[in-house]
Amino acid sequence: MTLRRRMLFVAFLAFGVMATSAVFLMQEYFGTVTAQNELRETLDPAAESARSLVLAQANASRALTDYGLLATPESLTRLYDAIARADALAQQVTPRVASLPDLTKLLTAVVTSQANWVTEGVGPVTSAMESGPGKRVRALTVAPATRQAYDQMTQDSQHLVSAIDDQRDEAVELAQGFTWLLGVVLLIAGISATVLLIGFFLALRRWVLRPLARLQEDLKLATTEPTHEHVIPALGPPEIAMVALDAESMRRSLVQEIDSARAARQGLHQEAPVVAALAFAHTQAQTIQIPGLNIFGTSQSAEGVMSGDWWDAVVRPDGTLGLVIADVSGHGAEPGVTAVQLRPLLHAGLRAGSSPDQIMKVAATILFDSEFFVTALVVVVDQHAGTISWANAGHEPALIVQADKTASFCEPTGPLLSSLGGQWETLTNEFWPGALLMAFTDGLVESRNEAGATFTTHDLSSFVRGCDAPVRINAQEICQRVLARARERSVDWHRDDVTLLAVSRPL
Repeated sequence: MTLRRRMLFVAFLAFGVMATSAVFLMQEYFGTVTAQNELRETLDPAAESARSLVLAQANASRALTDYGLLATPESLTRLYDAIARADALAQQVTPRVASLPDLTKLLTAVVTSQANWVTEGVGPVTSAMESGPGKRVRALTVAPATRQAYDQMTQDSQHLVSAIDDQRDEAVELAQGFTWLLGVVLLIAGISATVLLIGFFLALRRWVLRPLARLQEDLKLATTEPTHEHVIPALGPPEIAMVALDAESMRRSLVQEIDSARAARQGLHQEAPVVAALAFAHTQAQTIQIPGLNIFGTSQSAEGVMSGDWWDAVVRPDGTLGLVIADVSGHGAEPGVTAVQLRPLLHAGLRAGSSPDQIMKVAATILFDSEFFVTALVVVVDQHAGTISWANAGHEPALIVQADKTASFCEPTGPLLSSLGGQWETLTNEFWPGALLMAFTDGLVESRNEAGATFTTHDLSSFVRGCDAPVRINAQEICQRVLARARERSVDWHRDDVTLLAVSRPL
């Protein structure tokens, strides 16, 4: 199963759980809302009217008793008002319980028993009072028929009130039940979400992270082994397996290119041992280590194995670091030979402890009858004083980036090295921990992209200053990143020799 399908399956499962929970909750919600609306719009007013009905009936009974004893017009008025009030309340309850058959039936019983009480109890008393009050009237007010009719009316009214209260209690319980159910559902949803999240993490770890970690390990082995023969297996989901297949294809192509280069190099050694020896001596700078400094340099020839560019690093007698980066005009074998002649002279000047400007003056003497000219930058890094001194013979200005990312350049301090001679001076700048010096030849900054734009020193400065401090103070890493950036954008990378040299002061 592809990784895409696995992720879709997990997504659909989560969606199904959420949709089912949502439908269930909506059903319960609408049921609760209906019950609450019924409670608010029907049962609450009906309960209030029913209780008022019971009270009106009780007032009517008292008014009847008072009328039978006192025979006052006020008593009779209160009697009729109470009966009218009871009738009106019964009419108010009627539409509110019309949708509830059980309550409608009880209300009908109340209306019937109330009418029966008026007929059996109220009617005889009022008729007897027309002849005047007396024992007969008092007897009628407490007669069994009158009492029985009143008891039936009050009993029916109490049944109605109890029934309405029961309906209200059911509606309240339904709302409370929904609240409890909502809490349970939310708890289940939370547990389900947690389980799904844990499952998703485990699936991600198994289907993505582990195969990627294995692929990373295989790539590391394939690139770090001297022969690059470690096979990158296609493991994991199809998407990651395809990446592994592409990486394996690239590894095989790389091995083929290495084999071809090795064969060419062997042929060069077999057919031109002198040139090979010169190329080796010219391109291999002495590996040195100075506490507090990180040094890395690299040269790439545009044609063959001989390059007109080179760099060199020397530990001076006072323990400071001497650096040279130079570029002989042109490229190919003849500039390479000139470089091989000039390099030992500059190396000896640094090892002897001469100043950068003095080294330039001596180097110019070797070119008195040469048709080539040379750009060169001689640098002395004093890690103890926190300074950097240089003499620049028309070379590309080296970039200095301080720990706070401020940038400056080692500008030219004299003319090119040529048969014309010249004068040079030595300049000094700060070079504290966290600082980086990057020197380069014109092959780096004159490479062009598809639009014809060069990789200018401003572009180089912006790129280097945009890197994090741990990268800037790692001389090899920053050089590799700069070369990768320049080469990625260039369409004419092999147009000229390229040399890059970096020195940093770790924090």
